[in-house]
Amino acid sequence: MAKNHESGGGSRIAPLGEVDDFEVAEGFPDVRGWRVDAVDGTEIGKVHELLVDLDAMRTRYLDVRLTTDVAAAPEDRDVLVPIGAARIEQEHDIIAIPLTAERVGLLPPYTHGPVTREQEYEVRRHFTFGRAAAEGATAGEAASATRESRDFYDDEAFNDRRFFTSRDASRTPAEASEGALPVPSANAGETEMRVPLQADDSVVVKRGEGGRDEIIIRRPRPDERSAS
Repeated sequence: MAKNHESGGGSRIAPLGEVDDFEVAEGFPDVRGWRVDAVDGTEIGKVHELLVDLDAMRTRYLDVRLTTDVAAAPEDRDVLVPIGAARIEQEHDIIAIPLTAERVGLLPPYTHGPVTREQEYEVRRHFTFGRAAAEGATAGEAASATRESRDFYDDEAFNDRRFFTSRDASRTPAEASEGALPVPSANAGETEMRVPLQADDSVVVKRGEGGRDEIIIRRPRPDERSAS
């Protein structure tokens, strides 16, 4: 992982295919190559790659390669779609996004270089119409927002669990979070174990019997969690 994936927003966003120690977690679909449809059912392209947050170990974007008609260009043109804004269709290997084909054509091109926070703000405005005015639309405002902390991704548009569990609507968010993390999931060695945590879990390290350290995960009982 020698390539520098630092972005202007302080995040490290990289294509999954360029990161050797990440993979699609078992039990979740690898959607690369899947068809992508606009809100009216028009095919607008295919998933070319997944862009992952190397620090948070979460998927942030679908890299969608547009069809020639939508791209309105003879060469390949890719755009970014926030992972939580997309949905997997129930019965087909097709991904749906909440934009018309015309609006998809207005998304900024993704040129496979570092993803800057300015670019991320521009992409997010297309998928969060209600907050567009409040967030500001000028390049200057977006540039000043690069000083924002990583809570930029605390938005349902970047919730990869929404995307990867959207096919199975019978699973509740709590049930979904009990399973393996969607993508990316680092390749686990024989001495490594990964346990997904929920927002209200706490982790404690204490000395156990025999002098060995133990990791304890404390989580509220189901009735306490629902009450909160």
